[in-house]
Amino acid sequence: MDILHEFSTALLQARQRKGVTQEQVAWALNVSQASYNAWECGHRLCPYKHIVGLINYFDDDIFTRRVLRILLTLQHNMAGLNSLSEQEIKSYYSKLIVLLADECEQWIKTLKE
Repeated sequence: MDILHEFSTALLQARQRKGVTQEQVAWALNVSQASYNAWECGHRLCPYKHIVGLINYFDDDIFTRRVLRILLTLQHNMAGLNSLSEQEIKSYYSKLIVLLADECEQWIKTLKE
């Protein structure tokens, strides 16, 4: 399954679980209904800032996990990890998780200041 199809399916299912229309989601994200429709139909992947908005809007663990898997797949492919051994991949992601946790901690500190 390609990434666009995976994302569009996750988006459609999250919207259906929430019981809202495409227009309602588009309005909540401040995008056109045509843009939202293109994301849900698999014509294009939405910008990252809207992915965060969708995660917040749907507040749906299933959707969030699916989107996280999609983003990790994109990152995996962009980093060229396909030729690494399983151990090297695990090591890479372990380091990435530690760095991400540290960045989140630093970011939260700035919010408190």
